[in-house]
Amino acid sequence: MKFKTNLILTVVLLFNIALFAQDGRMLSGTVTDAAKVPVPGVNVIIANTTTGTATDFDGNYQITVKNGDVLQFSSLGFVSQSIPITNQEQLNITLQEDASQLDEVVVVGYGTIKKSHLTGAVAKVGGDEVAAVQVARVDDALAGKLSGVRIQNQSGEPGADPKIQIRAASSVSGDSGPLIVVDGYPISGNLATVNPNDIESLEVLKDAASAAIYGSLGANGVILVTTKKGKAGKVSFNYNSYASTSSKYVKDIEMLKTAGEWAEELQTSAYDLSETDPGLLAYRLDAFANAPDVVSIEDWLFKNGSTTNHDFSVSGGSENLKAFASLGYLKTDGIVKGQGYERYNGRMNLDANLGKKLKAGLSMNGYYGKQDIVPWEMRDLLRSYSISPIYHTQASIDFVQQLDRNRQALFDSGFTGNNIGRSFDQDYRGIGLDPTSIYDLQPGDVAHDWQYGRNQNGIGGTGDAGVAAKFDNSQRWKKTYFGNVSSYLQYEIIEGLNLKTVFGADLEDTQTYEYHGILTDGQQRSNQTELDISNIKKSTVLSTTTLSYAKVLAEKHDISAVAGMEFVNTYYKGIVNNGSNVPYGLPLNYDFFDPADVITNEIDETQSRNGFFGRIAYAFDDRYLLSASIRRDGDSRFGANEKYAVFPALSLGWNIHNESFFGDADAFSLFKLRFSTGSLGTASFLGSYNSLSILGTSPTAFGTGFLIPEDIANPDLTWQTNKETNYGVDLGFVSNRIRFSVDYYTSDVQDMLINQSVSEVLGTPAIKLNRGDVTSSGLEFELSTKIITNQNFSWNVNANLSTAESEITNLGDLTELPRQIYGGPSGRGPEFRNYVGGEIGEMWGYEVTGEVETIHMSDPSRGVGFGSGEYYVVDQNGDGEITYEEDYVKLGSATPDFYWGLSSSMNIKNFDFSFQFQGSQGAELYNIDPIYWKSQFGGRLKSSFDANDDGIADASGKFYQETRNAHGSGIQDASFTALRNITLGYTLDSDLTDKIGLSSMRIYLAATNLLYIMADNYTSFNPEGVEIENDGYAGPTTYGYQEGASPLVKSFTLGINVNF
Repeated sequence: MKFKTNLILTVVLLFNIALFAQDGRMLSGTVTDAAKVPVPGVNVIIANTTTGTATDFDGNYQITVKNGDVLQFSSLGFVSQSIPITNQEQLNITLQEDASQLDEVVVVGYGTIKKSHLTGAVAKVGGDEVAAVQVARVDDALAGKLSGVRIQNQSGEPGADPKIQIRAASSVSGDSGPLIVVDGYPISGNLATVNPNDIESLEVLKDAASAAIYGSLGANGVILVTTKKGKAGKVSFNYNSYASTSSKYVKDIEMLKTAGEWAEELQTSAYDLSETDPGLLAYRLDAFANAPDVVSIEDWLFKNGSTTNHDFSVSGGSENLKAFASLGYLKTDGIVKGQGYERYNGRMNLDANLGKKLKAGLSMNGYYGKQDIVPWEMRDLLRSYSISPIYHTQASIDFVQQLDRNRQALFDSGFTGNNIGRSFDQDYRGIGLDPTSIYDLQPGDVAHDWQYGRNQNGIGGTGDAGVAAKFDNSQRWKKTYFGNVSSYLQYEIIEGLNLKTVFGADLEDTQTYEYHGILTDGQQRSNQTELDISNIKKSTVLSTTTLSYAKVLAEKHDISAVAGMEFVNTYYKGIVNNGSNVPYGLPLNYDFFDPADVITNEIDETQSRNGFFGRIAYAFDDRYLLSASIRRDGDSRFGANEKYAVFPALSLGWNIHNESFFGDADAFSLFKLRFSTGSLGTASFLGSYNSLSILGTSPTAFGTGFLIPEDIANPDLTWQTNKETNYGVDLGFVSNRIRFSVDYYTSDVQDMLINQSVSEVLGTPAIKLNRGDVTSSGLEFELSTKIITNQNFSWNVNANLSTAESEITNLGDLTELPRQIYGGPSGRGPEFRNYVGGEIGEMWGYEVTGEVETIHMSDPSRGVGFGSGEYYVVDQNGDGEITYEEDYVKLGSATPDFYWGLSSSMNIKNFDFSFQFQGSQGAELYNIDPIYWKSQFGGRLKSSFDANDDGIADASGKFYQETRNAHGSGIQDASFTALRNITLGYTLDSDLTDKIGLSSMRIYLAATNLLYIMADNYTSFNPEGVEIENDGYAGPTTYGYQEGASPLVKSFTLGINVNF
């Protein structure tokens, strides 16, 4: 019996052993690099199966295996390894870098290339670098990271687009924004439609040789975005969430003084002997400034903002089918009352092997964004009296009604003269109202009758509606829907020869809504409400077919080539409605408008483009490099005689470090010389019908009017072309742990499109002609270092610096474009000038050297009325007179002397730390808001005065009208240094995360704009905030004009990132 029992137990044990051997066992290990630093994200796959996993943040992995299996370890930048499984219980792997990462793959137009064979000027940022900066937009994460790429945070409004400019400004017309290509598909949207956490890598094609294969679309540079794809092996999930609190970056702005500070200023500037009791005025100002119910505009308007963000993604699949999908949600409550932004993102990427030679893929992306925009301009705040209350209180009513401390009227007619009382008086009496109409006001009253001239909620000095009135009676928002679907089919004809076709479509639907009630600026005078609604749809259909070949022959001849054709059709459809005179209080839609009060404009345009292109790249023995491309584009927007153009490019490279004679130079692990030249064209500045004659109607006294030409046909309207040459050097030291690159480029833009004035008898003011050239040049320096690469401590530092300058060399029959003058030389300038021999958008005006402090310091030769509180203007020619013709000089331009970036990342065991600086030096801007603001006080404040011998401050002078606003005080230094981001993170130990079923968990703290240094003479919210308003001052020729800059946002973020 005992024998039988032992026999049964032995059989069972042997069976279990066999079963275990069949089902497998758990194998674990750690993957590190040559420096013993853990390598996360390494693919660990059992050969010839779909079973696999990936290493976690600490390089650890676990996988079920059985004897006889072969484990494959692979990761980008490392040599793959295959290890047979015998009886190992733990398997640690050391991966070797693949040729010191020189063979890292870089995405270029319609293909990829090894980094060691790259001959153009291409900058690359990894997806992990983008995701590490927790911001709402991809472009915000790139600020300061790349040489030659200037990103300006023009507005603090949530969801606002920053300005992206690659290299120097090169045209006086058209858009300077780059082409955005996502997974090989040029999108009609911008980077707002791409979730930062979906990015695998991002490349920027900066030189003409790199971008020329995109032809007319690549003239302003190209940003190539590669999104994440599914990986074979175990399905993995990622969840990232953060919450932020934000506020405006604090700067002491003179225009936003407190009520107490204003009382002190105004008490002095109001003395002009018309006030019979200066002591009583002082009492009333003091009582008003210190009243507990007086709220300043700044305190009422600004608040703390908040952001919440959630991103979820899933990745996985087999060798034959891989998938990646993500969802994202972000909501921001802005720092300004009424501001907000809400965004939804979704993406799905599918890649399938349909056979040994056939592959297919599908990519879908969706985006919805809504911006709640303040219904008035920030300039209204910057030009208002900060002493003015948002809503009337007893103190403000007493002040306006000019009551004494016993609430008895002081005067029958109110203040006179140039003082604060007169300014208040103008608000209510200066437009012909009955002075007694305001005496019945009670605290908190809101007058909805337009005849009061403005909402009695606010007091200001311009006669316009107050900020609260505009806010209470206006509404403004913008909604954007964007969707993109693209698919590809690829067939390998023979080894290395592939035929690929891509077909896709995208739709961008933009809706805007803007309502202004009666109690707002223009409407208060016209007794009409106004409602503007627009809905513009842009759809694009694209098909691209390419034939590519890649082969290495005899181990030394690396050949790749691509040829293709592309067809694009773009459709614009939309409607813009403008309605007026809707009764107050009714729902804000056109159902309540009289049809006669609604003006409707419809948009229906079609544009088509086709291109045929080719490129060949050759590398001999990893030493001598050559690349050449050509593209022929056709565009329906050009004249009948010039619809097609050809854009060639050539680039060369020499890896000197691979030469035998260079073998003894151990200090260099990389020494490459690069040269490229190419031609690009653009049509971005053209509408669909600019080359055609367009007729419009002109009204007559009787009848229905007659036809007049609005545009004159120009069949010779042709491409604006940019011929660029680039010289580059790449250096590497200590196995490329230190890398340095420098690029110098020159470009010559020819056939620039400008508006040429024509004879008035033709009935149209101008015709578009190719009549200009601009030359530009710049230097770009880039340094990347891996200072320390130990297992428990790693430290990287990256820096870049760029310069750019441009000069107008030809304007056809003109020597100068029409000057852009704000109000003309009679006293509302400086002005923007664009002339042969000058920069684009130079700022000209009177040079000033300081303020006149007393009447005794004034100089009668400077002009009649030149007195205290005004500016000393430099007499440039010394003739004793200040004249526009002789004494206007160049005061600056918006082009910086240089711009730079500095970033660093550090890992100490489980902690990670990073920061990112961005800066710009030497640019100027024209800030109009202080000029408007000072004009409310005759241009003079207490700081501009001292006492005369009689003890009374002099206030008799006014600005000399020729120089009043044309002086250089409006030209301000736009230099800045910004700590864009600083992040501290902690990754939990894998022992802990394994116990709770997670692959990894990271907690992080971050801050944006924690430090922002502005120039001392800059007097507003944001030195980057130029080209904001459209009032005729938002193009390249007036770049640098600032009106109503939106405040910078400082934020603090707490977040968590989980992989499982």
